[in-house]
Amino acid sequence: MSLPDDVISLLRDEAYLDLCRNALKDALERAIAEKQQVTETRPPFGILATKKQRETFESSMQVVLDTEAAIEARLGKLEAIENWLKSAIRERLRDYLRQASENYRRSAKIAEAIRAWDRLIEHYGEQLLALARNIKNVSVSFAGAAGGARSAFSDRAQAFAELRMGADSLDRTAVQLESLTRTMAMYAANSAYQDVQLADLPIKGVVGWVDNLALMHDRDALPAAQEMEADARGIVAKKLTEYHGSAAAALAALGTIENQELESYWEVLRAHALAHYVQERDVDEVLNELNERYVVANIERRQRAIESQVDPYGHER
Repeated sequence: MSLPDDVISLLRDEAYLDLCRNALKDALERAIAEKQQVTETRPPFGILATKKQRETFESSMQVVLDTEAAIEARLGKLEAIENWLKSAIRERLRDYLRQASENYRRSAKIAEAIRAWDRLIEHYGEQLLALARNIKNVSVSFAGAAGGARSAFSDRAQAFAELRMGADSLDRTAVQLESLTRTMAMYAANSAYQDVQLADLPIKGVVGWVDNLALMHDRDALPAAQEMEADARGIVAKKLTEYHGSAAAALAALGTIENQELESYWEVLRAHALAHYVQERDVDEVLNELNERYVVANIERRQRAIESQVDPYGHER
């Protein structure tokens, strides 16, 4: 897939900026060296120097200072153009790589799985809280462990039914989350993204735990239930920060790897542009042309956008 013409044009402009920067840096170094030479000609004992000596020195120093200031002004203009241009190139290259690069397409699928996982974690948290409430309700039926009378059998059965139903919903959500984790791992395998990971789920397989709980003696069931309830509430109390953080870290790792690929490819394109897209031109001519094309044009676009904004109720007048 060949580069789009607008990307080539942007790369050509960047190459011209690079040539201008090198030329201006060389000129600045010469100006600084010349300023040092002029400084060394300062008349000794200035008040005793002749008027002509002082005027000659001051005139020479003013010339080199003006030259240095003019070069620095050009470098400032170059930097303003470069900031806009690099942002535009990075955005367009990213769009291009999403179509042309297998790694970028793979990354997009991994990112989609991570975002879906991150969204589902909130539902998982809600179900953990419901699990904790259901466990608390069931724990009431273990009052015999504290020496009291057992709850009515029907109340116990109802509490266990609700607990198992909630546990089943939680387990199904956990299966969905683990499916997304496997999808992410499948796309990441044998690639630059293979070390991108998500946090393991803290609580899963709860239906089996509930079935085992129902078979325990009350004095063993009560502490087991209290421990699971505390674990579930503890995770929810932290607002699932560890798991959202895991997703954020995974997406950041993806972005870093993508950026490394983009920068590496961009460096190759820079070298090609410098070798094939440019020719010798006057620095001021190039800077003025690019300033008009990018900085001034961007300001004008923003101004037009502001001017085009109208009162949303204006059509009713």
